[in-house]
Amino acid sequence: MNEHDIDPALDPTLDRVSRRSFIEKMGVSTVAAAVLGPGAIAQGKTPEALNDKELVHDSVFFESQGKRVDAFLCRPKTTGKRGSVIVVQEIFGLNDHIRDIACRFAKAGFNGLAVNFFAREGAPPDASGGFQPLMDFVGKISDSQIVGDVNAAGKLLRARSDSNGTVGIVGFCWGGRVSMLADAEVEHLNAAVAYYGRIKSQPTPNQPHSALELVPKMRAPLLGHFGALDRGITPADANELREALKKNNKTAEIFVYEGANHAFNNDTRESYHADSAKLAWKRTLEWFDKYLKA
Repeated sequence: MNEHDIDPALDPTLDRVSRRSFIEKMGVSTVAAAVLGPGAIAQGKTPEALNDKELVHDSVFFESQGKRVDAFLCRPKTTGKRGSVIVVQEIFGLNDHIRDIACRFAKAGFNGLAVNFFAREGAPPDASGGFQPLMDFVGKISDSQIVGDVNAAGKLLRARSDSNGTVGIVGFCWGGRVSMLADAEVEHLNAAVAYYGRIKSQPTPNQPHSALELVPKMRAPLLGHFGALDRGITPADANELREALKKNNKTAEIFVYEGANHAFNNDTRESYHADSAKLAWKRTLEWFDKYLKA
């Protein structure tokens, strides 16, 4: 199977479906929008939390390693101090789906910060003509740059007058690995959640370590969500991660969801698995309630 048989909405090393079928159903313009962000939500899905008038939206920025990084902050209108959650995008950049997730955390009583982790590189390439340019684009971004951005985002959140001093991180697919990377490399995180982030990977100059290799360095309590049908990040990989965390005496829970594939939380795509997504979200909020509501 070559790249032209790969669904551009999913990591080609994880999920393999018909790219032609995807484009016929979604339309090339929608495929491009899903990649380029902020973009339209696929399949006519309305981002309900993003449109909730009871929440406050702010465009913010912070400096990281001498560069400006933009972000989207969503917060409750209520007064008082609260915990914050850094939301890490999928490979397609900061789009409305990720903004909507930040707002879902705001509805749950947190400050939700969706960071544009591709701020320096610009919009990801359009994958409607092939996925490899997007993979090359992401592969050029170093782990050290991402860690620096997470660290700077955490400082921004902790310095806010409405902060209770706690910061967590959650990531999806590409962002799921970032969550685990940050757990090991960012000192002041209070909790981390990874949705189907890659556990094993071949080292590269920009990404020298897999998430599994970084387990001994992980500090924050880690919650992981993985799909039983995921052929790239398999249940066996999830179990290996679980055992490594246990062996290293880490506070962690790793769940594998029956009937769920990769990207099962993304309700704008055909990969969405409602029952698994709802249960994983419940567990995610409980995790952050436990560790961020100081």
